[in-house]
Amino acid sequence: MHRKLVPWIYDFGLWIFTLCLDIFFRQVYPRGAWRVPKTGPVIIVAGPHSNQFVDSIVLMRLLKSHADRRVSFLIAEKSMKEPYIGTMAGAMGALPVARGMDQAKLGKGLVHLPDPANDPTLINGVGTDFTAPDFMVGGSITLPKLGKETPETQIIAEIISQNELRIKKPFETVGALQQLSDSENDNLSQKGSKFKVAPHIDQSKTFNAVIEELLSGGCVGIFPEGGSHDRSNLLPLKPGAAIMALGLLNRDPDCGLSIIPCGMNYFHAHKFRSRAVIEFGHPIKVDPAQIEAYRAGGNKKRNAVGSLLETIHDGLAAVTQLSPDHDTLQLIQASRRLYNSTSKKMPLSLVIEFNRRLLTGYERYQNDKRVTRVKKAVLDYNRQLQTLGVKDHQIAWSDLEERPWWLTLYTLLCRLLKLVLLAIGTLPGLVLFWPVFVVAKIISVKKQRKALAASEVKLQGRDIVSTWKILVAMGLAPALYVWYTVVTTFWLYYNRQDGYYSQRFPWWMNGQTFIPDWVPLWLFSTTFFALMIVVTFAALRTGEVGMDIIKSLPPLLAALNPTSAKSLYKLRMRRQALSVQITDLINTLGPEVFPDFNEAWIVAEAHPTSTTDSFQSRLKSMPSSRPESRGGRPNGPPGLSSHSTSFQPLSSTAQNDSLVEVNRKIKDVIKERERD
Repeated sequence: MHRKLVPWIYDFGLWIFTLCLDIFFRQVYPRGAWRVPKTGPVIIVAGPHSNQFVDSIVLMRLLKSHADRRVSFLIAEKSMKEPYIGTMAGAMGALPVARGMDQAKLGKGLVHLPDPANDPTLINGVGTDFTAPDFMVGGSITLPKLGKETPETQIIAEIISQNELRIKKPFETVGALQQLSDSENDNLSQKGSKFKVAPHIDQSKTFNAVIEELLSGGCVGIFPEGGSHDRSNLLPLKPGAAIMALGLLNRDPDCGLSIIPCGMNYFHAHKFRSRAVIEFGHPIKVDPAQIEAYRAGGNKKRNAVGSLLETIHDGLAAVTQLSPDHDTLQLIQASRRLYNSTSKKMPLSLVIEFNRRLLTGYERYQNDKRVTRVKKAVLDYNRQLQTLGVKDHQIAWSDLEERPWWLTLYTLLCRLLKLVLLAIGTLPGLVLFWPVFVVAKIISVKKQRKALAASEVKLQGRDIVSTWKILVAMGLAPALYVWYTVVTTFWLYYNRQDGYYSQRFPWWMNGQTFIPDWVPLWLFSTTFFALMIVVTFAALRTGEVGMDIIKSLPPLLAALNPTSAKSLYKLRMRRQALSVQITDLINTLGPEVFPDFNEAWIVAEAHPTSTTDSFQSRLKSMPSSRPESRGGRPNGPPGLSSHSTSFQPLSSTAQNDSLVEVNRKIKDVIKERERD
């Protein structure tokens, strides 16, 4: 049940979260935040959802600081039942959404395909009772994981009898077909596979709660992919955001709804002290004809929702860097660094826009011979960098004219000295708070493995790492502060009472040596608790600088080594030639893709000069298609399955390939690379 947002709890919790974000992230840059209206109903449609709960916290902070808006996010009902997360989320206005997959349970008996060739949607059961309450039309059946393949799920279309039902779409993966096959086992009692069954969820209450929140002028946030992931592109969008928007406008067409796409662009999202650019796009305007079609119902309603969902996808694509795979994203990032390398460093706020333009150009000209040659050269250059253990920006140390060997040696010695001093400064915080670091790492890895095992779309489960590091630190660090404060205060009190062991320890371990007797214990404990916080921040800051210095040492060592110095010099020469090649190619093709292309500045920063620009959605007929799921899951976002069985999810991934198969291939490649 939805609990009303409590303003002071929201603001206090956000203040705590902001401190954690400032520690975890080096920089979070908002772009286009002025596009978010300060009043009236607003739906924030964000993606890609690559950082689980952290995505919501980042948006909460930016919306409060730049638009003075409190936002209510849709959250899985399962998460609301967590004692810590659920309590905080409820008080901060989260809207719970039930998901069928969270209520899945092991089914009784076995299931198999009696005639896979001629009737692949007919399922027979052995020892089953499909007429039991657990089974229903719109519910789902999931088969166990077999080998490297992810579990496959299909929707129940019809319940025929206790031992017979029909699914909407045939099982497709090799593992599923093997488990359901009759050919390898003639024993009737052992035919088929075990399975899980999940119910069909009616989301009318959820939709009503969202619409009521919006009618009161509230701001609602939704991640239309339906769940977090660690892919480089958007997952198929679920129609929930479109249904909510049209449902609201159907009830009140003049409410002034604003739909704002928001791109969550992270640089190494799961890593400590990483960066992010959060970009708010142009508002999406709903066509009045879409509202009328939604009100009419039936196929017209499907066209209204589908066409608006398509516009939402276009809006998200305009504020994110959608790469078809990780290798392409690496290629684009390397090309951006190599382009016009002698010019002024590009601000972080424009890096995403430049990457996005490069991706657009690459998609258009990827089969051009000039582009394929440059691609091969860039990938070879990246491999050589990895072999030498240096970064692109560190190649400059091979320039003996500007940086002779004695300067390189002097720089190396200075940085080693700084590193020693920083290590000394970091040591107190490391000794005191190592339990936080260790426990956060253990729990985040455990949660990562658990999420990866249960997901069909995650590659390495990195989308939940930062979330659990922050959550563990938020709970354990204050507890550790309190423990140290209690122990130290008790020891001071014991010393002042001239306890037996007070004289058995060295003088420097006696609290009275440093704290005069006139200082009250309450003042000492308060000050000591604050000191623990200061020591933590100081240790994190000095540790961050120390890690930057450690990362800067490999090129210095390589430049001083005669063998690697020659390779480093050759690589620098190659970089210069490659930079000229890439710059000429981009300057040639750029104007053909972007009429406003200017090689002097490439992209311009967004400014609040025209708040009227928007994505205008239009009603159009959407192709009819059978329901499809993200890697085999029931179609629809978490908690939106009751409305989504008629819509084809939108995706930037090629529809000819099953996402399950793509996911399996990518994971296999990752494992092969790790073995190498």
